[in-house]
Amino acid sequence: MTDGENTTGTRRDTPVFPILFGDSDRSEPAHIADLTGGRLFDARSGSLDGAFEEIRGYQ
Repeated sequence: MTDGENTTGTRRDTPVFPILFGDSDRSEPAHIADLTGGRLFDARSGSLDGAFEEIRGYQ
């Protein structure tokens, strides 16, 4: 989990699947997903459980 602030950079060899919830900022998590080959999930209008289920499909 993260607050969406980039403080040290991101490695490109591990896909990251950020999940938005609450009042999260979309820009930095979307950038992290793009850099790592992952995907951004938006649980602000759905459930965290649903987002985790979708992410499991990538493994």
